Amino acid sequence: MISAPPSLHITARDVDLPGGLVALLPHLNPSGTWIRGGEGMIGLGIAASTTATGQGRFDSLSVFWDSLIESRAAGESGHGPVALVSVAFSKDSESASQLLVPEVLIRREGGKTTLLLITDRPEPDAQVLDRHGLWLEPTGGLRATHPAPAADLSEARLLPGIQSERQYLSAIAAGLSAIHDGTVDKLVLARDVLVTAEAPVPIGTLLSRLATEYPQTWTYCVGAGPGVPQTLLGATPEMLVRLRGTQLSSRVLAGTIDRAQRTSTLVRDAKQHREHDLAVTSLLEQLRPITDTLQSPTEPSVLQLPNVYHLASDISGKLAADSSGRLPSPLKVAEAAHPTAAVCGTPTTTAADLIAQLEGMDRGPYAGPVGWMDAEGNADFGIALRGGVFEDDVTPAGGRRLRIFAGCGVVAGSEPESELAETKVKLKPMLWALGLDP
Repeated sequence: MISAPPSLHITARDVDLPGGLVALLPHLNPSGTWIRGGEGMIGLGIAASTTATGQGRFDSLSVFWDSLIESRAAGESGHGPVALVSVAFSKDSESASQLLVPEVLIRREGGKTTLLLITDRPEPDAQVLDRHGLWLEPTGGLRATHPAPAADLSEARLLPGIQSERQYLSAIAAGLSAIHDGTVDKLVLARDVLVTAEAPVPIGTLLSRLATEYPQTWTYCVGAGPGVPQTLLGATPEMLVRLRGTQLSSRVLAGTIDRAQRTSTLVRDAKQHREHDLAVTSLLEQLRPITDTLQSPTEPSVLQLPNVYHLASDISGKLAADSSGRLPSPLKVAEAAHPTAAVCGTPTTTAADLIAQLEGMDRGPYAGPVGWMDAEGNADFGIALRGGVFEDDVTPAGGRRLRIFAGCGVVAGSEPESELAETKVKLKPMLWALGLDP
């Protein structure tokens, strides 16, 4: 749904944040987060937002964002707005892609914390902060005004998703047949599980747990708030595109083993390297038309997370300007990069068609771009992995339903039971944060 953007009033100041972003999270109900290693941002409330669906979802979000930047009333601070974004994996998804500008943005970078207040009308700072449970001390310290709510997940239940484990194994077997027939070289198949909770689930607490246990990943959230169609959250280890001026970087992950195994197993495994090489190649091919230079390592490194080891390649490059000297917008870069073979397969179109046939579900925002962008063209877009979506269903007691996703890359030599086991490992971060034994 695209509507005329409001003219935004923005004030900014440096603040002191005792305890940092992660310690503040349990006291809040964020409309968005992007945190890694204690730095990043927390968004509260919504000053402006839009949604989009279909093939043109990237363009629709970009049009709204461009209009918003042009119409803003930046005030004396000189700061522009920051948008938090989640884009559906497929053009055929019924799930809406979202762009929202938070009313309050707490941003920590290089040890410095900045507070942005972004409203559609002039309003006293204290009034805006109080609305979101915050208080700014005369000395410049930013504090929560309420204690963190209790997280009662004792009645949470883990239920099967769209497919049973047996059905998922059959889908992998069908994918292997397509690979053996030469239809695709790689296919990424995902499945879901459902968590129901009778009591409300404090999203801030859930995010704090993820950020604390998985500091090497990007803890993300987009969409919490009244009138928002869905809430996406998780902790992704994979960066689709990071933009700083003309500089572009990306982290490709493909090839995974459980931490119970030795890293040498991953390094020597030809099947894992084949899966990884296909993901790197697909991203390079998709980014070349919009870049002047691209570099990738000759061999992947091993990324160690608390639950898994991944083969990882960090790619860097420089964006190409058009004939008028203009760089591609962040959403245009994200669209060019999405989806890589790490979350879809290759060839892309054929793999995407097979995913729709074999998974039996709408991925929604799972495995789509998620992150933030600012008015200067800087952006981080990760891939929405190791996460889930809170659905609209609410119990009489205020409980919620959370659909959690995980996938695996299927290539020649894949074994269905091993791939199923890999998805169970990838479900662990979210289930652990919910206090459930996977």
